[in-house]
Amino acid sequence: MKLKEEMRKLYALKFEERYPLVCFLTNYVTVLDLVDMCIHSGGSPVLTDEISEAHEMVEYSGSDAVVMNFGTINREYLDIMTMTGITANRAGVPVILDPAAITASSFRKYAISHLLEKVKVSILKGNLGEIKFILGYDTKNKGIDSFEDERDGEKYCIELAKKLDTVVVMTGKTDIITDGERVARVSNGNARLKKICGAGSSVASIMATYSGLTKDYFLSATLGAAVMGVASEIAEDRMKEKDGIRTFKSYVHDAVSMLSLEELMERVHVEG
Repeated sequence: MKLKEEMRKLYALKFEERYPLVCFLTNYVTVLDLVDMCIHSGGSPVLTDEISEAHEMVEYSGSDAVVMNFGTINREYLDIMTMTGITANRAGVPVILDPAAITASSFRKYAISHLLEKVKVSILKGNLGEIKFILGYDTKNKGIDSFEDERDGEKYCIELAKKLDTVVVMTGKTDIITDGERVARVSNGNARLKKICGAGSSVASIMATYSGLTKDYFLSATLGAAVMGVASEIAEDRMKEKDGIRTFKSYVHDAVSMLSLEELMERVHVEG
């Protein structure tokens, strides 16, 4: 399979110690998880929440990718994201956007509309409710959780990818990745991921790290989804009778950091 072979080549770069620099503008709830996942994936993180440096941060630091997460968005942070995103666009640096909890308030609805008007994103990763919300459809989201029927998810992902000219990733029972033309489906994963705060945000971090190593963001997004899915299955294999969710989360982080090229290729289930 051509896609799987391309994923193999991209993942192999993790072990060449290139350390792509990822700039994070993220929420204060899951920031450590994102930074750790970047490091686990072979990257190097840099963070900012200072508006006076937002216009120069990406170029000055030599960032290879930018992650933006809406989890705890406020008005000043929206300005920081917008200015950083404009700089990233000018420098040709990919922007990975996680519109977490955008259905929770009218300000968040304004914020996502404003950002997408000003900044060209390379990957937009969200659940189906968030994707439909951006398209203007009614949703069944509550906070960060989606209660949508994912069977029709692909058509909404394709619609949004074409509208924004970007790669859209729908995380769910089966992850769907599309650039509007190509479509990939990653069916790896474990149900316990839904009980981990920061699991979805962590996927964006992994995708961003590999986006710093390629210009094919459909490929880096697919690889990121696959790594997280396979890692969760490996973590489940380690669980004992009295192990809880916190232990599972630690096992997921361990698996991402230690996942070999051979095991990833052996366990990944990807169609596309």
